[in-house]
Order: sequence, then C-alpha cells, then structure tokens
Amino acid sequence: MQTQRYFILSALLFIAGALSRRAEATTLSIGADYFLRSVSIAERDKTIKGNEYYDQRAIGYLTTDLSKDVEATLRVQSITPWGLENSTMPLATRYPEANGNLWLQNAFVRMPNIWKGRIIVTAGRQPLQWGDGEILADDSLGFDALRAQIKSPWRRIPLDLEGFTAKINEGLREPTDTDLHGVLLGIDRDNVRWELMGLWENAKGNQEFEMGGSTSPIGISKLQRQIYGVRFKVNLKDAYFKGAYYQQKGNVRYQEPGFKDITLSGEAYSFGLGGRSSTKKIVGRFGAFLEYALGSGDDVNTPNEDEAFRPTYASRWDGLERKGYGRYFASTFSDAYSPTDSFASASSLNDGLPEGTSGIQSIRFGVDSTPLAPLTLTFDYYQFKAQKNIVGKKELGVEFDYGLLYRYSGLVTLKAATCRFKPGEAFPEDFRKTAEFTSLELEIKF
Repeated sequence: MQTQRYFILSALLFIAGALSRRAEATTLSIGADYFLRSVSIAERDKTIKGNEYYDQRAIGYLTTDLSKDVEATLRVQSITPWGLENSTMPLATRYPEANGNLWLQNAFVRMPNIWKGRIIVTAGRQPLQWGDGEILADDSLGFDALRAQIKSPWRRIPLDLEGFTAKINEGLREPTDTDLHGVLLGIDRDNVRWELMGLWENAKGNQEFEMGGSTSPIGISKLQRQIYGVRFKVNLKDAYFKGAYYQQKGNVRYQEPGFKDITLSGEAYSFGLGGRSSTKKIVGRFGAFLEYALGSGDDVNTPNEDEAFRPTYASRWDGLERKGYGRYFASTFSDAYSPTDSFASASSLNDGLPEGTSGIQSIRFGVDSTPLAPLTLTFDYYQFKAQKNIVGKKELGVEFDYGLLYRYSGLVTLKAATCRFKPGEAFPEDFRKTAEFTSLELEIKF
C-alpha cells in the first residue's frame, strides 16, 4: 500500500507541474481539507464496551480547466483512526482503506458546454447525490459513473433532466457485481422545485440477505431493486418546506433452486419545515425546524414478500461515523447506528435494529441560535419508532443532542456535540442502558 500512496502523490505532483507550465491554456486549483474528530461513546447495550478514538481525514484535490470545453478533477482521501481499542485492524469499513493510506475518491472529466451549454457530461469516479440523499448519495466515496445533465432549450419550460449509469464496487469489499442506473426530472416553478426520479439497482453474486420480519439470513444469488419517487422543496426568504414520497419494487432470488423469488415492496415518505429570523433579544438569529420520516417495515404474514423499504445507497456516513436522524442513533428510513459492527456498511444483516424489527419512524424538533456572528448553539430532540416487530414492541427510543459550532475564521471551524440516547422497549430490557455520545471536531480548509 505504500507503493500506491507514493504513486498517487507522484501523479498529483506530475500533473500539477505539467499543468502549471501550460498556465496560459488552463486554470488550476489545488487544495486540501483536513478533519480531526475526537469521539467518545458509551453504548446502549450493556454487553458492548464503549469506545474512545480519533477519526482523522485528509482530502487533497486538483481541479483544472483543460480548455473552455473540458474540466478535470482528481481527489484523494486518507482516513486514519487513532486509539481505537475495541476493533481489529484493518477496519472493515465501506472505504477502500481506513489505515492512513491514500485512496482515489474522485477522478473525472466534465464537459459543460455541449449543445450551447445545455448538456453537461461527466465521466469517471464522481460524487453523486439526489436531494438530501434519502435514496442516493456517495458520501465522499465516489461512484464510477457516466452522467448526463440536460437543461431545457425553451425558456418557458423550466425542465432539467439527469441520467446516469454506474458500476458499484463500494469499498472494494462487495462480493457482488452491481449496476446502478438513475433518471431524475426536475421542474422549477417560482420558489418551488419538483423532482421525479427512478433508481434501478441490479446486484448479481452470492450474498446473505435477511427479510425485515426474519431473524436469520438466507443465501441469495440476485437482487433487483427499483425505487420510484417524487420530491419537492419550497424555498422562501427565511424559511423552507419540503416533502418526498418513494415506492420500492423488485425481487430477490435464492441461491438454491426450487424456491420462489421474494418480492420486494414497501414505501417511505418524509417532510420538513423550518425557518430563521433575527431577534432583538440575546439569542440573536434564531431558527426552528421540524422533520418527519417514515420507512415501511416487513409484514411477517407475507413470507414471500419483504415490505421493508431499504434504499441501499442512501446517505449514511461522515467519515467513520454514521449520520442521519440523531447524532448517535443516526437513523434512515431503514437502519441506524449499529454498535455491534459500527464501522461496517449498513445492510439487511447490519441495520442497528433489534431482531425481527424493520422500518423506522423518525421525528426531529430542533432549534438553533447565533448570539454572536462566529458562534451557533443547537438543540435537537428525536423520537424513534419501529414500524414492524415480530414481538410487537415498537418504541426504539428518544435522543437529546446539544451542539456548538464556532467559526474561528473562514477556513477553520470548531464543532462540539454531546448526546444522550435512551433506548425504548423494542431493545431487550436486560441489556439496554442510556447511551452517551460526545465529539469534538476541527475542520481546516487549505
């Protein structure tokens, strides 16, 4: 791996030197982002030891305009955990490396001026995210994809179309051959943006799969999942309102012949609203937010159908830490932080939920205050509930999050967070206890 690191560094230096000698024909931007996060966790399960560690990330990038019609971007990343006592090394994560070595996050070419600037084509390992990432996001990993973005040639018809095809090899650890395709139609009217979308996932290869209403996995050879959705967002001067609805279809094929395919179905929806306003009191600029998200669970009375809504490539990660509803629980429509395998990719087997539980309802109420220009204080309350549980207990818990953000300068930001998660009755009573999460973070942009 040292050879790979030196190769990437040498390539960056060579490209930078070559392009700088042709400055009259190109523009060149070189930069880096550095993140250092200290994490302390006391887990919600009495049988699992807590942990304290540092998560260090460094991202270096190079962007250049080769000509007025061609742009190129190269981005590399390094993730280094410090002081991690309760995990084996190397870590089993979604990333190609998590031991300090450099790996390629992005390498793509962008052509922005096709058909008088109405078509943009991007080819290579690139970032991909739709909206808030509820069904699609690369989370700083990058997808090997070919993407086209098309703007309407008619001024009075405010449409745009995006389509992509990608070959997924997430973390280089997946045993499957996965193709991912997507189409999104956007419509802009005044302050409202509507989006209609379809996402097609085809995974071939032997793997384990667990239905939402089951407690044991099965061996499968093929998974086909389709998600169709509609999303809107209303942007006002100091407020917003948004909503989304998604429907899942598809099927799962057993490895062993003679078994009937499992049909995939299910749905999910979300909405949120919020706004900020300046006040004359000590709180300064004040904001309030309300969000609701629900993903369906699996009905145990339909043994050949899995109704648990599970978007495989939803946004879930910020470095080695989960992100989602709640700084600790970090829920999505289908899964949450898993203390038993906290760094591994989320899956039907590693979803952070009690056995036989599926589908998550998440409610967030949050406020923030900026009493001084560089300082923001935040508070968030979350409530979580399962949609299906084979033993009938659905309360997953509540969480209280307190945060502080200090902008030391335009390039340096400090963050602090402390959280308490009280697990609900869906978790086994003999093992559950209040979880605590604390983090300190430094972000520097060069």
